[in-house]
Amino acid sequence: MGNHSFSLKYRFPEPELMSDQSQVDAYAKADFSSAHSDLTLNLKNRIPRGFQPLRILDLGSGPGDMAYRLAEVFPSATFTYIDGSDPMIAACKEYFKSRFSELDRFHFICERIQNFNPSQPFDLVFSNSLLHHLEDPFEFWGCVQRSMDENTFVFVSDLLRPSSSAIADSMVQKYAKNEPTVLKEDFFNSLLAAYTKEEVEEHLTRTRLQSKLIWEQTSDRHWVCFSKPFKM
Repeated sequence: MGNHSFSLKYRFPEPELMSDQSQVDAYAKADFSSAHSDLTLNLKNRIPRGFQPLRILDLGSGPGDMAYRLAEVFPSATFTYIDGSDPMIAACKEYFKSRFSELDRFHFICERIQNFNPSQPFDLVFSNSLLHHLEDPFEFWGCVQRSMDENTFVFVSDLLRPSSSAIADSMVQKYAKNEPTVLKEDFFNSLLAAYTKEEVEEHLTRTRLQSKLIWEQTSDRHWVCFSKPFKM
């Protein structure tokens, strides 16, 4: 953030993992209820009618709020939560401990997605705001492909990179004005690290996922990518 505006023709990658405890604590205390409520509704509106996933994978589960909302949507499913940050996955587990009496259907794994190789496909592969953390996007899409088959529903959400740093700064002022400095700085840096529509479409083409997934912009700063309708 600053007074100098510059073009965002190219992205500015940020650190892949949130390993600083103060940063994790700030995210755990932040109020993402509005954004996460909208995302939950987006997911519900796009899942095929009657689709009841039994095994769900959450890539980049974060400190727990969105992960918990996902668990509420599918109360009969078992979940695998993956995050490469030790303090982040620990925060997620603590969040669940405070809300569920039993954690048998939840599996919390601290592992970078580049190393994650599931033994069988999941029914639903979900990810929110992980892609922009990766310098190599194909590590993300490769993990998605390893975790799915033709019957898997994929739902990915992330930030959309604006065209200039001035627009990114205005978004920070609009949506995070009253948040702690660490969150405002992270939001700004995440916008600069995010991918554009054209870049994500290139990812899907190169991974041959363009025939399976649909990309949609959902706000001035968010997009979702989800499976096309399939026979159940």
